[in-house]
Amino acid sequence: MTIQFLDSRISIHSNDFGGSTPVTDLPLMVGDIGLQVVAANPLNTSNVRVSLSGTVFVDFAPPPTGEPTVPVSQTIAISVERGGDGGAGTGVQILNQQFFIVPGHPLYPISVTAADFPPAADVLTGQIRYVMYVATDGGVDLVLAGPAVFNGLAAAGTT
Repeated sequence: MTIQFLDSRISIHSNDFGGSTPVTDLPLMVGDIGLQVVAANPLNTSNVRVSLSGTVFVDFAPPPTGEPTVPVSQTIAISVERGGDGGAGTGVQILNQQFFIVPGHPLYPISVTAADFPPAADVLTGQIRYVMYVATDGGVDLVLAGPAVFNGLAAAGTT
């Protein structure tokens, strides 16, 4: 069956630098999309594939006035789930990537790419929800200080 474009969605949590949303050990939802896949039914139900990408920029929160900055290494986790109710851990995790950052070193936007072959049962619902989260191991205070975007594209077919 020829390739069939199904849907493309974007989710923009933030599209500029200078944010101050805290990033903690509780996952923060930074992207939420629902890809329409109903056009794949019934011939391409088992041939749907999804391409996902996301970017987040985290930075160290400024210390309270007068307090010194304590250099502590930090781990950032970005995860993507299929389905669920919007709460971390309620869907099927299809990506979990850890990034190690060190104070005093420059920080850059973190980007991830994931792919998914959703099961036919999910395709039959007509729409598949994907959510991206960012969290930290809680060592020091971090903030979502820049762009946070999440994109997805769904297609179907075999040739």
